[in-house]
Amino acid sequence: MSSQISAFFTGTLKMPHVVLTNVYDFEIFYNNFKKDVLILNDKNNKEKTNSIIKFEEVLLNKYRNLILIKTVSIENTNTSQTYYIMVNKKDTQITIRLDPLTDPTNKTDAVKISLATIAKQYKKLDPTISIGKTNLEQYLQ
Repeated sequence: MSSQISAFFTGTLKMPHVVLTNVYDFEIFYNNFKKDVLILNDKNNKEKTNSIIKFEEVLLNKYRNLILIKTVSIENTNTSQTYYIMVNKKDTQITIRLDPLTDPTNKTDAVKISLATIAKQYKKLDPTISIGKTNLEQYLQ
């Protein structure tokens, strides 16, 4: 068994995620979605682009408890990944994570920033929302 698969089953490989609590309007993000492109500059050279994240489309399932956001991230202008961010509702909390069917192979900084960006947008639309459990603290600041 490969070390990555073994790590998955033993719980040492953590999927990036953010849990938001006090969410009473789950569809607020869906209703306010606008296609967007984030251009992230290199930390050492502000004039150099390090990553590009593009939020292309948003889909709401018929049960109105799951949102998928088609996302493309490009890092270092040569590595592109297309994946869906999954926003799943349960009571008054939502979990933002990568869709398992389109899970990108590399959990790069751009992939993690894309998840954190969705969480921040929810919080911006409704300031009463709180950030719960997450392993993306550094990207939420």
